[in-house]
Amino acid sequence: MTLLCQILLEKAKEGVFRSGDSVRGTLKYSVDEPTKYETIYIRFVGHGSVNWTESDGDDRKTYNNREEYADLTQYCLKPDEDNVLKGCYDHPFEFLIPDDIPISKKDGVCHIYYKVVAVFVKSEGFFKTEKFDTEIPVYGYVNRCSPEPLIFGLQKELFSLTTTNKINVKVEIDKTFVTPGENITLKVTVNNNTDIPITIRTELVKRFTYRADDGHTRVDTVTVIGTAGNSPPMKERSVSNLTCIVPTLPSLYSIQNSKMVDGAYRVRVTAVVPFPHINESADVPVVIGEGKDLLGATAKNVDGKALCPETPDDEKNDKHLEGLKVQ
Repeated sequence: MTLLCQILLEKAKEGVFRSGDSVRGTLKYSVDEPTKYETIYIRFVGHGSVNWTESDGDDRKTYNNREEYADLTQYCLKPDEDNVLKGCYDHPFEFLIPDDIPISKKDGVCHIYYKVVAVFVKSEGFFKTEKFDTEIPVYGYVNRCSPEPLIFGLQKELFSLTTTNKINVKVEIDKTFVTPGENITLKVTVNNNTDIPITIRTELVKRFTYRADDGHTRVDTVTVIGTAGNSPPMKERSVSNLTCIVPTLPSLYSIQNSKMVDGAYRVRVTAVVPFPHINESADVPVVIGEGKDLLGATAKNVDGKALCPETPDDEKNDKHLEGLKVQ
């Protein structure tokens, strides 16, 4: 007996499905000789898992966790029906994607996926169950975490026996909720009341927190490559006004609605001072993605390939700072 199966899906807008969308399609299958089935059904499932290993000397321990986001079922053939089949069959289906789910994601630690699965269970035989599946990319809606516009800042005091040496930086961020690929604009006022020149660095920082089932956490924090920008030096005892652009990438997306992974982003502003002084930074959280009131993101890639674990070359990213004005 040969069973042939196809899961045909209607095309999604921009190639991905979103929270609240309907997944529509047709299950097409054929059986070349009379075969009795206990049941045939089709499912929409969403699962997530994390897995990583940590070393402490010679000891190695593996941490993991699992979650379920969706499990919907439609029967093509119920157990109490006439289940002897031969020939070709079509079964249309439709599933409504839940609202509160995370985006599809795959990296070296985390895998979140959504699939349409067809299950055929025969009444007899050594291999009674056959499964066919197709994975679909899904965007989950995200929620804003901060008001906008938002004002924040930092202070840095340098040691001196004779004069006041203090740096004050005031920053106004225009948006704390952006769609993938959208720029974030910062208006920065720098009061450099010191005897040394300083610069301002801006960047987008990725901070992903993974949680194992025993409560242990792993936190990965890196600068997103291609987002760092440096100002020209600001001379001592001066006030400077800057407009800085912090870009996002089309493939970036915050991860919410999950207990095992929190995918967050932050805009970081740093006052860079010469050695032996220590730089001072301030972060503000931002959300990248789509909300129900912010539809139509331009992201095309949902597997996280552009979340680079490298720090960009700062000298190549000065293009993200515009409109320097020194008073």
